[in-house]
Amino acid sequence: HVKNGVAIIGGCCGTTPDFIASLKNNLPVRKKITPKRATRVSSGTKTVEFGHHVVVCGERLNPTGKKKLKLALKEERYDELVVEAIKQDQAGAHVLDVNVGLPGINEVATMKHVIKLLQEVISLPLQIDSSVPGAIEQACRYYNGKPLINSVNGKDETMDAIFPIVKKYGGVVIGLTLDENGIPPLAKDRYKIAKKIINKAASYGITKENIIIDCLVLTVSAQQKEVMETVKAVAMVKELGVHTVLGVSNVSFGLPNRPLLNKTFLAMAMSAGLDLPIINPMDQE
Repeated sequence: HVKNGVAIIGGCCGTTPDFIASLKNNLPVRKKITPKRATRVSSGTKTVEFGHHVVVCGERLNPTGKKKLKLALKEERYDELVVEAIKQDQAGAHVLDVNVGLPGINEVATMKHVIKLLQEVISLPLQIDSSVPGAIEQACRYYNGKPLINSVNGKDETMDAIFPIVKKYGGVVIGLTLDENGIPPLAKDRYKIAKKIINKAASYGITKENIIIDCLVLTVSAQQKEVMETVKAVAMVKELGVHTVLGVSNVSFGLPNRPLLNKTFLAMAMSAGLDLPIINPMDQE
């Protein structure tokens, strides 16, 4: 059994200390295996490891800008979310973002229900996307696997609320490069916030491989210069030894020919080292 890879050998209720001692003395000495440190998220059956290729996160389970999804959530027609999840899975997404934040609904209860429901039909890892600590905690409690938690930011009160949940459930957390003063226009200041998040996470026992930094995409129609600062920030943050994420489609919000703009910006961000684009996987252009 040991030759075939068994790592733990023991005895049952019929064995004695002498038997265990003899077992130890007669087994070959095995070299201690040091686990490889890597950024990984998982469902109950599938693991996604960062660093080998670009990991695509499907954005379609988010009611922002989606009237049909907003109505489905308000009317508790969760089957529509399942259909959307299946479509993204079939389109090649590696991870699915799940956001149920809407005024007038119980986000804690809804998030719990949706997470449980999606896991019955989808094998992909899920990104738990909420600004409500209670909703994140409930989702993590019922999540089968290592969750991707979206998100914390540079505000101390936010980190103090979310980092204990990340540590408790062993998840990977996304850190947004904004703080009490909003989103800095310059890449160097977003870098500083990223560094603050990483250092604060370390005080909770959360290591770099369990942190992904979002350098934040702003709409090109309103902040053209800041878009290039985002690309620059991605390259700078990679030097901190963490992976990066961006909500790519934010760049084209409110503009015509969105697929072309998204594709162009995605190529630029990937060249800077983007690891996790949050996009519409059904847009094959």
